[in-house]
Amino acid sequence: MKTIIALALAGGMISAPAAMAMGSFEDAERILKAGSDYGITQFRSLEFEYEGYDDIELEGWVDNDWYVELDMNDDGSIEREQRRKHGGEPSGLTAEEVRNYLKAAQTEGMDRPEELKVSSRGYIEVEGNDPSGQELEIDFRVGDLTPVRIERDD
Repeated sequence: MKTIIALALAGGMISAPAAMAMGSFEDAERILKAGSDYGITQFRSLEFEYEGYDDIELEGWVDNDWYVELDMNDDGSIEREQRRKHGGEPSGLTAEEVRNYLKAAQTEGMDRPEELKVSSRGYIEVEGNDPSGQELEIDFRVGDLTPVRIERDD
């Protein structure tokens, strides 16, 4: 009996990191929370690394004066931090706005987000995959949850 329990636990421990690396909207929520807890108020980029790595990259504004780039492990711990004073007004999306654009992408058929980027020109690009594994890229304009472009790679 102890052997069966040990095997079940070992199997769960092996498959859990692999499942985490696949990404999901729950992972995005966890990453947003970690970024918000760190102090990011305006998110510019969220990126999940899926090619065999569990790294997550976040970029955004802290305290309206500092632009920060974070490399995080899938457990939310910070692996690398880079800050720089940045002139001008902070721009990006609040955590709630990021959630709204991710939900809009999910409505369009995305089931695994890989990246969300906010451009200085007012576009939001959400990249990911649909349930069949097909790549999906959805573009929005800041302030509008209706996609302006949807591209599926065959």
